This record gives sequence, structure tokens and C-alpha cells, in this order.
Amino acid sequence: MSSPESAVPSVPVPPSGRAAHSLLRWVCTSNPFYIISAALFLFGLRVSFGSQARDIDSWALMSGLTGYTLLLASAGLLLVRFARVWNDVRTVLLLVVLMFLATSVTFDELLVLDPERGQWYCVGGFVFAVALTEGLLRGIRLRLPLLFRMPYHLTLALFFLYPLLLAPLTRDPHSELLMWGLWGFAPVAGLIFLTLLPAIHRGRDYSRDNGSPWPWPFYPWSVFVFLAVAVCGRAFLLCWSFHLLPGINEQLIFGPYFLVPFGFAVAVLLLELGLVEKTRVTQWIAVAMPLVLVALSTVGHRGEPIYAEFLRHFATRLGAMPMFVALVMAGAFYLYAWTRAVQFAAEGVALVLAALAFVGPDALTLDELSAPQPAFLIAAVLVQVWVALWRHDGWRLVFGATVAIGWVGTVAWRGYRTLREEVVGLDYLLLGLVLLPVAVLISLANGGVLSRWVARWTGRTPTPTG
Repeated sequence: MSSPESAVPSVPVPPSGRAAHSLLRWVCTSNPFYIISAALFLFGLRVSFGSQARDIDSWALMSGLTGYTLLLASAGLLLVRFARVWNDVRTVLLLVVLMFLATSVTFDELLVLDPERGQWYCVGGFVFAVALTEGLLRGIRLRLPLLFRMPYHLTLALFFLYPLLLAPLTRDPHSELLMWGLWGFAPVAGLIFLTLLPAIHRGRDYSRDNGSPWPWPFYPWSVFVFLAVAVCGRAFLLCWSFHLLPGINEQLIFGPYFLVPFGFAVAVLLLELGLVEKTRVTQWIAVAMPLVLVALSTVGHRGEPIYAEFLRHFATRLGAMPMFVALVMAGAFYLYAWTRAVQFAAEGVALVLAALAFVGPDALTLDELSAPQPAFLIAAVLVQVWVALWRHDGWRLVFGATVAIGWVGTVAWRGYRTLREEVVGLDYLLLGLVLLPVAVLISLANGGVLSRWVARWTGRTPTPTG
């Protein structure tokens, strides 16, 4: 016989109760309060000691940043050693890295106003970041392999120490060396990120048994995704902090094309990662990135004098505007991908060649395209024909031949209309020239030569005639 308790019907949970339970579960597993805490603390420090006019303000700001970073690291150590709450530890570790990067940015103003005092804060911040990273990894028993650890520390060095090279140049805001230094941050970051290639070629087994439950690629690649986003922000903030124009606060040298070299370095990493892991989606993303980067080089251009001044330096030193340079880099990337037998790489080469036919070295935006250059168009068609012959791809051959015939026909028609007014018998001359190859083809067809050629190409047995 059933008990009285079992006879009582269950009371359904109201929708509001289910929503509250879902919210509580999300807070417990994702816990956004770490991020809110860090944001509020950084804002409070900036408001309280942001001016850094006095030495005590600099010390207070440095002490606050390092102290809060130590508290975050201690929280991560506590969560791992006593609670084993790895989901929250991932957030805490990324926030520790964020505090390192925030520390490197915070002392830009001090470095400009007082370079001798500011350089010690930058060097001290870098030493603190390296020491705390190593101590935290050892404390939570998290293994970061050497081929990942070195690029990570090099990126930290870039954030903290690169401004030291710019500080002596800030006295002359029109110095070409200073402008190139501001532009060069992102390319140098790209070179540092390329040091991840040895780790990629070691495969996912290289970071296995790292002491955490995080699956590959969330660890350690989430750290470098975070750093890649930070590189873009740091490139902008360097131009904001170290390029001081007397009496002008709204002009900025930074343009989106500053990030293009770094983007190509990331594309190379994605390409190699896709090849090593044999993932088509990652390879396709890498192949699509140059198109996005070329588009990025065409936007954000402004008429501000200081912006135009460096753009002239850029075009003079490199021989072309950013869009043309980005197209050349895209062509080099696709050629490299073609040697690695990546799908759609050959199409990328042909597309770049076709684009170069309309984009001249002086073109800044898509509104400044020039008349087509025959050499680049012919090269694009030849690439498609070569790939078609190599892969025995009839459709690609037909497409390449159609483009070539269409372009040659357009050029020929324009020339024909011009010459027709001067040469009276031009129609008969051209008709006679056209009928000669037609007669040859008819003769070859009657002799069975064409059928044998088609059979040799398709591998089929020719059908006997007669």
C-alpha cells in the first residue's frame, strides 16, 4: 500500500522559479563577479591615481595593480588546491593576464612625461608578470610547455618593453621614425606569434597531461586568442599615448591597415593548425582571412593631416598604398598555401592576380580602381588553365577559356571599331583569317585526329567512323 506522502501530487515549479534556478546555475558555473570585480577595481584605480603627476600617485597605482593581481592569483591557487573548481580558475587566469596587460598600458602616460622614472615601472612590471606567471603555474601544478611558454613571455615583453623604444622619440611628433615605430608594433607582434609554429607542428599531444581538465584547444590556445585581441587594442593605444600633437587632441595616426601584417601572421598559424589537425574548416578560415585583411586595408582612411602624413611615408617607403601591399601579401600567402596543397589556394592566387589588374600602387580605396592591366589578367587565366590541366578539371578549363576569350574579345572589338574607320576592307581580311583555322579543324575532324586527341584526354576509346 502506498504511503500518504506518495499520494500527494507533485507541485509544478513555476516558470519564474525555473528561471531563477537557471540564473543561479549560470552564476555558479560561469561566475561573472570576477570580471565585474576586476573592471570596478581598474576603474577605481584610474579615477584615484590616473594623473600620476606625483611620485606617490605612481607608487600607489603600481601597488594597487600588483596587489590586486596577487589577490587574483591567490584566489586561483585557492580554488585549485582546495576546491578543484577549474571553470572559475580559467576565468581567474585570464584575468591575471588582463591585469598584466593593463599594467603595461597604465604607465604609458608616465613614460611620456617622465621617461627616466617610467622605464623602471615598465621593467618592474615585466619582471613581476614573469615571476607571478611562473609561480602561479607551479602553485596550481599547471604545465605550460616550453614552446608555448616562450611566445607567451615574448608577448609580455612586447607589451611592457616596446614602449621604452618609443619614449625618446615622442619629443618630435612628426618624426618619421616615431611613426614607423607606432606602426611596427603589430608586425613585431605577428613575428612573435609565428614562434608558435613549432608548438603547432608538435600536435595536440604536446600539451596533453597538462594538469587541468580543459580539453584541447581551449588550453593553451585560449590564452593566445586573448593576447591576439589585446595586440589589436595595444596597437591603437600606443598611437593614442605616444603620439602627442601640440594643441591637437582629436587627430590620430592609427588606421585599420596597421593590423594587416599581424592578421597575416594569425592566418599562417591557422593554416598550419588546420593542416596538422587535418581540419578543413580551420584551413578554409585561414584561406578566407586574406580577403578580409585586404578589405580592412581599404577602410578607415581619413583626411587628418597627421594621418595623411604617415600614409605618404608608407607609400614612399613601400612603393604602394596599403591596399596594394595587402594584395601582394595575400598573393604570397596563397602561393605558400598552394605549395602546402591547401584547397582553394590556387583560386586565391588567381583572384589576387585578377585584383592586381585593377588595383594600382596608388589606389587607396575601391573607388580608385584603374583600367585593367593585361599582364595580370593573362596570368590569372593561365593559373586557372594550369590547374585545370594538372587536375584534369574540364569545367575549370572551360571557365578559364571563357574568361580569356571574353576579355580578348572585348579588347579586339574595341580595336576593330577603331580600325574599321581607317581600313576599308578590314571585314574581309578578318573573315579570311577566321575561316583558315576553321578549315584546318574540319580537316582534322575528317581525318579522325580530333577524336583520337579527345580519347587520349578523357581516357575513352574513340568511336569508329564510317
